[in-house]
This record gives sequence, C-alpha cells and structure tokens, in this order.
Amino acid sequence: MIGWTIEALAASTLLMLVVLALRGPVAARFGAHAAYLLWLLPALRMILPRMPQAAEPVRAVPIHFDISKLVAAATAPPPAAATLAGAAAQPGVNWLTVALVVWFGGAAVYLAWQLGRHHRFMSIALENAAPGFRRGSIKVRLSPVVSGPLAAGIFHRHILLPQDFEHRYNGAEQQLALEHELAHHRRGDLIANSAALVMLALHWFNPIAHLAYRAFRADQELACDATVLGAAPDARSDYGRALIKSARAGMPAGACALGPATQLKRRMKMIAHSTRSRALRIAGASLAVILVGVGLGLTASGSIAAPSKVAPVSVRPLFQAQASSPAQGIVVADRTARVVANPAYRDADDDLAAPVAPVAPVAPVAPVAPQAPLAPLAPLAPVPPVPPSPMSAAQIRQITETARQASEEARRAVANIDVAAITREAMAQARAELARECTHARPGPANETDNEAISRLAAGCVDMAEINREVQDALREAADEIRDAQDLSNADRARALAAIQRARSESARRTNR
Repeated sequence: MIGWTIEALAASTLLMLVVLALRGPVAARFGAHAAYLLWLLPALRMILPRMPQAAEPVRAVPIHFDISKLVAAATAPPPAAATLAGAAAQPGVNWLTVALVVWFGGAAVYLAWQLGRHHRFMSIALENAAPGFRRGSIKVRLSPVVSGPLAAGIFHRHILLPQDFEHRYNGAEQQLALEHELAHHRRGDLIANSAALVMLALHWFNPIAHLAYRAFRADQELACDATVLGAAPDARSDYGRALIKSARAGMPAGACALGPATQLKRRMKMIAHSTRSRALRIAGASLAVILVGVGLGLTASGSIAAPSKVAPVSVRPLFQAQASSPAQGIVVADRTARVVANPAYRDADDDLAAPVAPVAPVAPVAPVAPQAPLAPLAPLAPVPPVPPSPMSAAQIRQITETARQASEEARRAVANIDVAAITREAMAQARAELARECTHARPGPANETDNEAISRLAAGCVDMAEINREVQDALREAADEIRDAQDLSNADRARALAAIQRARSESARRTNR
C-alpha cells in the first residue's frame, strides 16, 4: 500500500508537468476543449491500480508434524529469563508509517479547510440572497455577497448573480452570462472541481500540484467559453464585455465564476480566435485521448498477482510412532484400544475414506513406568535486533536509471511538438477565416505576412477604437468596484488593481496606434 501510494504521487506529479508543457500548444492548435481533456492524465493515474502480472505456481510443500516435540514443549516450564527479556524489548519507530500518517493527516486537514471555506461562503451568500427563478433544476438567485455570476453546488445546484446584474449588463450580456454558468452545470465542471480538490489535498505538500490546479481551472473556463461561443459565434463582442464586467479577484475552490481577473487577457485572446472547424475539434479530442492512454501505459506500476492455480499440497501422516518415545506409545495404545472395542472406528485425522478393517485382538500393553520430570531448559540469551540492511548500489542505480528514463520520455514528448509549425498553421487559418468574413476590406500587398493581413482585415471589419473605448469603460468600472469591495485584503486589492491598470494601458496603446 505504501509503495503504491509513493508511486502514484510521483507518477501523477510527472504527468502534471507534461500537461503543463503541452496545454498551451494543444489549445492554440486544437482548441480549449482538447487542452482541458489532457487533465484526465494525472487524475486517472492517481487512481490507477497496479497492473497484475503472471506468477509461477507455488510448489508443493510437504506438511509434517512431530507430536513428540509438541509434548516436550508443553511439559517444559517457560524460561523466566527469556520471558522477561521478551517483555522488556521495545519495537523501533517505523518512520515510513509516521510519514504516511503525516501525509494522510495533512490531506484531511487541507480538504476540511477548503470545504469549510466553501460551505461558509455559500451559507452567507444564500442566506442574504433574494428569491429568484429556476432553470430546470438549477436555482438562479441574486446575492449581495457575489460580485459576478457564479455557479456552485452538485446536489443542490445554484447560480448566484450580483444584485446589480440587470443594471450592469445589457440584455445580450445577461443571456450570455447565464449560459456560461448553465454550461458549467451541464458539463459537470462542479463535479470535476470536487475531484480535483480531493487530488490537490492528496498533494497538499506539492507546489507543482497547486500550480497544476490553477492551470486546470483556467483551462476549464476557456473550455466553457468555447462551448458558449460555439452556440453563439456572432456574440463575441457582447461576451467579451460580459467577461470584463465580471472580473473578480478570487472565488471559492469548488465554484465556477464567469470572470476570474487573473485569466482575463488570455480569455479575451481566445475569444478573438475561437473559431475551430469540427474536424479540428475531433482531431484534438482524439489526440488528447491518445496522450492520456499513452501516459497511463508508460507510468503504470506492476505487481505480482495472486496465483490463479495453486499446486496441491502433499500431506503426510500427522502422527508417526517412535519406539523411543513413551508419549507416542501411549497415543498408539489408546488408538489401538478404540479400534479393538469398535472395529468400525475411524480416527478424525485418517486420510482414507473407507472404513477400517477389523483388527485382531492384541495383548494388553504393559503400563509404562513414569519418567522423571524433564530438567528445565537453560535461559536463552536475548538476540539483539538486526538493523535493516541498506539498499545495495545496484538497487540505487536501478532506481536512478528508471527515474532518468521517465524524465527522458517526458522531455522527448515535449520536444517532438513543432510549436513553430503549429503557430504558422493557426495564423494561416485565422487569416483565411477573416478573409472569408471581411469581404469589403481593402486588399493588401502580395508579400503581406499573416500578422499584417490579420491586422488589415480586422481593421477593415471591426471598429477597434469603439471596442477599446468600451473596454476602457468596463475596466474603469471594475477598478471602482474592487476599490469599494469590503471582503478583499489589501494585497489582493493591490494585485487586482495592478492587473486592471496593465490591461487599461495595453488597451490605450492599441487605440493610439
């Protein structure tokens, strides 16, 4: 059990690093859904059982008991010195068991802390929420505790909206914000968040797992954005404004909010290039499934399975008469007397199923003279504990070589991806899509690059100045709300305001070009 736990933690950490390296190129080439599917790889490896292997049949082992030794042991008095020495011996500390208890205790405390925070937030939010309406089995309510749309709950599903939802968002933005949170419920993202939180608790000591968890939540939001825009491809501008108006500094661990401020820039870029053909989406999903299968196969741990067929065990007679043993003579005489009195008598330990043939009467056995009591055995000296033997140099080299091979396989998997080719294909595809949509844009020179063509086509079809002005207004409103928020610490408020200021500077720079 301990060995399997260590292997699962190490292998899932390695796969987290692989997914962190692959998620960006996969999302750029095949879309957000394919990158989100890659997170199945470390999650499934964490619960993957050991792979059984064939084992050799167990050889036949003869069984034989010598009753004389049992009788001698029963009649001999226990050595007092050996008893006292055994009682005084104290077992050593098993540090591996202590580490296992500390790891499991830390996981339980971390999970309880996160669940307690989520329960407290939801209790306060629902206690102060106004009555709302239903969308199927999902309750939609307005709450002063939330600053943006938020989906929460697995068994009792809710969507919480800010109190100024109807004033802050226009009609199209309200519909898109609701569709985003409904998509989280339909896709099972709340269940996935709970499973990811349990896995993070098992890795509570691992900084790579905390980084992977944040990346997983970011890919989840991008995949949900792609789902909403796939159903409404013409609503990109309204959806982008809804994201900016919903920007918030943090959210409960198990909930799904519309606009985390930390991922706003990346999501806006995804909205601008979210169009993917159906064939490309299917190819991305297939690639993710193949990578998950290959990763699980490469990191699966094996073990010796229980034998399916055990060789029969040969049994010898339990009692063997010996002329030199008086106790043996008593046993044989007693059994012989029983057989004489009842010819059909069969001892319980006999192996033959057929009844015993009648035995001719025998002369009574002369009584055996009692033997002198056995002398007590000399006390045995206590045996000093044998220290565990250290690992041999060959074992250390084997473990080091296994780790090196796993690291080399992960490096080759990342190195085989041609990021430049993926980027060129994505740019060419975006240029072709804009050329089809922007038919009234001015023509460009013959040697125009993809970047220049995309800028020219976008400028000819979209009023970028108007969009940038709207973005500036939305960012200014978001900054005012963050300054007025009472539930933020000074450090979180400063980080959020700094991020919004950088986004405003970038928008102003694009407007002045």
